[in-house]
Amino acid sequence: MKKNHFFTYSKLCVLALAGASALFLASCAEDGYDDESFDGGVSNTQVESISADDITITASADGKSQTISWPVVMGAGGYRVNLIDVSNPDEPIVKDSLVDGCSITAKREEDVNYQLTIWAMGNAKKNNTDATDGATKLFSTFTPTYATIPAGDIALWFDENPIPEDFEGDAINYDLEGGGEYTLSKQVDFGGHKVVIRGTNKNNNAKIALASGARFVTWGGFTLKYLDIDASQTNKPIVELGATPNDSIKNKIQYSSPSNYYFIMDPIVFQTCNVKGMGACLIADQSGNKYDIRDMLISNCVIEVNKTTNNVNANEAEALIKLTSGSFITNLVVENSTVYSLERGIAPFMTYNGRPKEIDNAELQKISFVNCTLYQLAYNTNFRGDTRTQGQTTNYFTVEKCIIVDCGKKNFCNALLRQMSTNPTVSYKENTYWWNGEDVSEAQTGDGADTTDTKLTDDPAFADPQNGDFTVGGAQQQEHQTGDPRWLP
Repeated sequence: MKKNHFFTYSKLCVLALAGASALFLASCAEDGYDDESFDGGVSNTQVESISADDITITASADGKSQTISWPVVMGAGGYRVNLIDVSNPDEPIVKDSLVDGCSITAKREEDVNYQLTIWAMGNAKKNNTDATDGATKLFSTFTPTYATIPAGDIALWFDENPIPEDFEGDAINYDLEGGGEYTLSKQVDFGGHKVVIRGTNKNNNAKIALASGARFVTWGGFTLKYLDIDASQTNKPIVELGATPNDSIKNKIQYSSPSNYYFIMDPIVFQTCNVKGMGACLIADQSGNKYDIRDMLISNCVIEVNKTTNNVNANEAEALIKLTSGSFITNLVVENSTVYSLERGIAPFMTYNGRPKEIDNAELQKISFVNCTLYQLAYNTNFRGDTRTQGQTTNYFTVEKCIIVDCGKKNFCNALLRQMSTNPTVSYKENTYWWNGEDVSEAQTGDGADTTDTKLTDDPAFADPQNGDFTVGGAQQQEHQTGDPRWLP
């Protein structure tokens, strides 16, 4: 038998699952072999079970799908396959699907613990019955865990379990229990280590309550994933750039004369996080050090800003991204996220006090908002709180498929760019500009503004924005699938 022949039958080449998002394919080749050549003479018996050790899982190049294959069981008439995300077993990825072959392709996501079960089925034509047991294989797309932090005080745990100074490797992944209750009683300084703090259940975030003065401090890459963060009790940023960075990252990128910037080469990431009661900011630098964060990503997050008078920790004018001591971000991406204020706030979304020109005249600076819902941020003032790079040819702005309500000025584009100019590269598509109860798409004027004919003019008709429900009622927004996707009916 040829080892690369996976199929006992060639008549079924593609299976499509019912259900919205599952990708499930079984492909077969017509190679001239007939069914009889693969029964091995096995009849009148119970077919053998598959061994889990013989199952092979191969990720696609882009990581969005995975091919699952197994060896032929002689005498079997097919295979029954189940594939689930262990954290969400009620919504199987592949459910009791009969496969007339030995290979399927299914969707794949990062940070999932999978459970796969395959049963060899009997063959009525040969009077063969089903295997006694299915083969169950557990596998994960989480990057390897360095340590699991039990529910409790994260800061005290790190006091007792500091990162070894001689740690070698890439990211240090710390797992928090899915749905676990955690506190952060004080600041935790990770120095220049690349650290990931992540919940282990994408469907049940770990919960962290920040005490007064508590924050994460870093001058390296840092990621927060699958977390619910209560920031109502602190007046400090959730992430603060370190006061004493190592000179090994100073002038890391140098084109001409020394810029004396400290370069954070690995990204700073907020992914699938829900932040409540934030009166301060997501990230801030400290006086005395200029940082260039090469990449910062806010993805699939809901961030509630509470700078109302009943929040004693609120700083009304403090930007959400506050880099006012000489720092900036080279590439900021906000995607598939909701950022909203409980009242019409005056704080800008971002304020930089560093600029790429101090590194090199060819250095780019990119700011992107894609599929975002933005509500009551920097109302009637500047959405971007600095003018350090206004009007530069090295500036790139992307605002696409966003719902923007009571953010910035009536001319939101002007509040973002800070200087209407043809110099920056801009990209706009299917945005809603709603301000003070009306469509203001026609107010987006001037060089570099959104002059496309893709602007949406319907009231987005959020269900209950004051209570954090931004379910979209606007017909245009529903049709074009704009704003944070979680709110689309």
